Amino acid sequence: MILINNLHGPYNAETSEGRGANTAHNVLNYLQEGKKIAETKVKQFMNGEIGLEEASKNEALQSLASAYIPYMPIDDETGVPDFKYGLAYSSVYISAFDRDNDGCLTPQEAGPFGDVIDFVAPYGKITPGKFLTWLIFQDCINVYNGVLSPREAGASMMLVQKDPMYVKDQLKVLYFGHGIDNFEQEFITPHPITQ
Repeated sequence: MILINNLHGPYNAETSEGRGANTAHNVLNYLQEGKKIAETKVKQFMNGEIGLEEASKNEALQSLASAYIPYMPIDDETGVPDFKYGLAYSSVYISAFDRDNDGCLTPQEAGPFGDVIDFVAPYGKITPGKFLTWLIFQDCINVYNGVLSPREAGASMMLVQKDPMYVKDQLKVLYFGHGIDNFEQEFITPHPITQ
């Protein structure tokens, strides 16, 4: 098991927003490393340098697939989520895939569950708040603790396929019930302090 680190990265780990941003930064590093490994192995396979079994191995993506991601702390005593952390995580993560630099993703950019996530407040843009809502929904599948496990992520994806209307309804309840719509209007994405 790997727990994604939130104390190391280019953002200020002394702040909640910085730790959230560092978490996303480190998740994205696994994805970038996995992409590089995949590209290299495809070339090696095409050149006959490695076999299919070796070409299919990708240590970075395998590590990420088994990682636990602390996307948002929840106070043990009060049960109050730290939305600044969660929105920072979501903002930095989204920025890596945001082609037009508007701080949002289209449902297509968000991948196979983009339409479900957008349904929270459908207007063709997945904001950091909507993405955070999707993370919370996944976390609620097992134990709502602010850490997304591989098991929770997998179970939530199965639930989307089995009962998409239930998922859409739950996302709306979470988004508006937690007031994430209001939190994200006031939220300012942190900037890196180191490059």
